[in-house]
Amino acid sequence: VSIRYSDSVNEYLKYVALRIDSIEIEPLIVRLSISIGDTKVIRKQMMILIIISVLIAVIVASGLGLQFANRITRPINELINFSKNITKGNFKSHVRVEANDEIGMLACSFTEMQQQLDKTITQLREKNAEMKAMLDSMIGGVIAVDNKNRIILINNAAIEIFNINSEKIIGENILLVVRNQLFNKLIKKYYKDASRDKQQVTDIQVDEQHYKIYCSKIETKQEDKTSKIIGALIIIQDITNIRKLEQIRSDFVSNVTHEIKTPLTSIKGFTDTLKNGAIDDKEVAQHFLDIIDIEAERLSNLIGDILELSEIETMKKDIRIENYCLEDIVKEVLDVVTQSAAQKNIEIGYTLDSDIHLVRVNKDRLKQILLNLVDNGIKYNNEGGKVHIVCKRHYKMIEFQVKDNGIGICEQHIPRLFERFYRVDKGRSRNQGGTGLGLSIVKHIVNLYGGHLKVESEIGKGTVFIIQLPIAV
Repeated sequence: VSIRYSDSVNEYLKYVALRIDSIEIEPLIVRLSISIGDTKVIRKQMMILIIISVLIAVIVASGLGLQFANRITRPINELINFSKNITKGNFKSHVRVEANDEIGMLACSFTEMQQQLDKTITQLREKNAEMKAMLDSMIGGVIAVDNKNRIILINNAAIEIFNINSEKIIGENILLVVRNQLFNKLIKKYYKDASRDKQQVTDIQVDEQHYKIYCSKIETKQEDKTSKIIGALIIIQDITNIRKLEQIRSDFVSNVTHEIKTPLTSIKGFTDTLKNGAIDDKEVAQHFLDIIDIEAERLSNLIGDILELSEIETMKKDIRIENYCLEDIVKEVLDVVTQSAAQKNIEIGYTLDSDIHLVRVNKDRLKQILLNLVDNGIKYNNEGGKVHIVCKRHYKMIEFQVKDNGIGICEQHIPRLFERFYRVDKGRSRNQGGTGLGLSIVKHIVNLYGGHLKVESEIGKGTVFIIQLPIAV
């Protein structure tokens, strides 16, 4: 190979000489030449073709790479977003992966996990909702705390009992949430007990309500079958009504004893006096016998009212109900009190709506209501006063109003007016021969019928007893 200037063509040429050996012929020398300019053109064209080929290869490779990368990264991104939604609590999302390779299998596993989690969470929510509904439906309060006095569960009854206004309750220290000295003392005492095997019970008072507090341990079974105490369960029972009933029973026994003892003491005293010689004086003896008779009558009335009240209280339903003419019942009541009203020159009467004829009722019970109220109106009235019965229809009920223009009742006595043996003027009530059970009997009869009872009174102007009974026919 040689490059040199050619004088014949006046330019540089590239010469190539090649020896060719052959058996058939003698060796040959092949000699070629080409212009250097043509070589540069060919080189340039080859370079362009190479560059173009490289560019095409890069573009094709990039496209294939992007497509391959997309097939790999898109399912992974789908799985990432899917897992983020699950972390946020969105178990209704879906992963869209259609590949049949390992990523597709992973996506199927994610979907199954999501469905199982959704099912489990739904069941837990339903159980929690049921538990909350049961706790909130309980009349008594329920509080559960952990070993650090932090509240882990509380129902609405407990919140109302202790009047808790804090927005955040769960996780707070119970001693800071519940502001009651006796309650907090019980909790502290319970946690000082190392074993906590015994249930601790105490009574507390919140405002005017009385509660019994039961405090017991919460324990769980470990894998080694041992027990571990994780907190305490506090049950709050409202015993206000029980305390009231106990007080009523105590007052009832005390009052009955006192009411019975008074006439018995008088009877025994006058009897002893008669035995000691007063019986020989006919005038004195007759006076003492009259007093004994009055006291015996009072004692008989008292026992009769107690038995009547006991019978009414134990009845759940009055079965002796028939249709009666209301006007006849009212007239019979007024006939009974006519004499006592005449003695004090008290005017008695009644007003009956024209559309009221028959009522479905126990006649004796209704007479008892009206008779007690009218009798009180006469006893606690002034000379020349008035007592009036008004009967009118009130929707599907009959309304009875027993009005008088007597001495009236002070407002502070009205709430306790229907309690057993409660007397506004004790001395005057006993002098009038009352047992203190009349209005209590009225109240229990009205309750037996499912009616309503109300009192309106003003000192010096009189009293109105309003009773509504569902006895209209």
